[in-house]
Amino acid sequence: MKIIRYTALIAALIMPLMLVACVGAPGAESSTHPVITAPEPETLPPITPVDTSDGPETTEPETTEPQTTEPQTTEPQTTEPQTTEPQTTEPEKDPDPLGFKEDLSAYEKYMDPEDRDGYLILVNPSNPVGKDHKPTDLEPLVDTRPDRSKRYMRLYAAKSLEAFLKEARANGCKDVTVTSAYRSYDSQKEIFDGDVKKLMEKGYSEEEAIAIERKDTAYPGESEHQTGLAVDMHNLGAASQRFAETFEAKWLEENCWKFGFILRYMPDKEDITTYVYEPWHFRYVGRYHAKRIYDLHMCLEEYIEYLENNG
Repeated sequence: MKIIRYTALIAALIMPLMLVACVGAPGAESSTHPVITAPEPETLPPITPVDTSDGPETTEPETTEPQTTEPQTTEPQTTEPQTTEPQTTEPEKDPDPLGFKEDLSAYEKYMDPEDRDGYLILVNPSNPVGKDHKPTDLEPLVDTRPDRSKRYMRLYAAKSLEAFLKEARANGCKDVTVTSAYRSYDSQKEIFDGDVKKLMEKGYSEEEAIAIERKDTAYPGESEHQTGLAVDMHNLGAASQRFAETFEAKWLEENCWKFGFILRYMPDKEDITTYVYEPWHFRYVGRYHAKRIYDLHMCLEEYIEYLENNG
């Protein structure tokens, strides 16, 4: 539309000029007719573009077609996840709460038995065992002194003792060995009667000899050794209180509870146990009770009474 309007404007401007050129061109024949002067071209008002619309021009907004770009359907990456091989470094083990240098995990069920009350057997002059009492689960001890016949203890006590002496060696107690463990009634009688005879040979009467011997050796049927839960161990030629002065004896006494043992005859409990101090004599009761006895500083007689009164 705008092109047509501009064309009409140009034509209106050019037409008068063309007429002047035709009439007054040089070399044209003269005429007697008066010169017709072309009228002054009308000054036309500026051509206003005709608005053919019914109202004000409303510029149509560009109706740009919305882009219908298909969403990118990027295929998900199928990169295989990196399968980094797990490190084969062994995780650090938690420190043993009992401070063991050796790995004693295989012995744990023996040192801390589920039947924690099953080994609280009190044997003394007031609580003898029968002549025919013999445990059915006796096991040979690997730490029997080489110059002795094989010694035996009940299964749980034997395994715990094995762990006890294994850890003792790791801590510097290199030469502690077992000299006595389970004793039958007959072997007790043989030992007791033999010692009484030796005393009588020194001039004591039989009654005096028996009274003296009962301070050091249990009367037949009154010995803990018949239970298969007691053990004598040291590094001397023969049992002696001199053993108490050694590093080995001190380590055994301080650590025995960890393995379920107690020092059975303590130096300040002789009036209760009726036996003299024996730093070589240990008794298996299981860790639960051994720890309590150790902490309470009680002998077994006191502890049994404590349990009866306190549950």
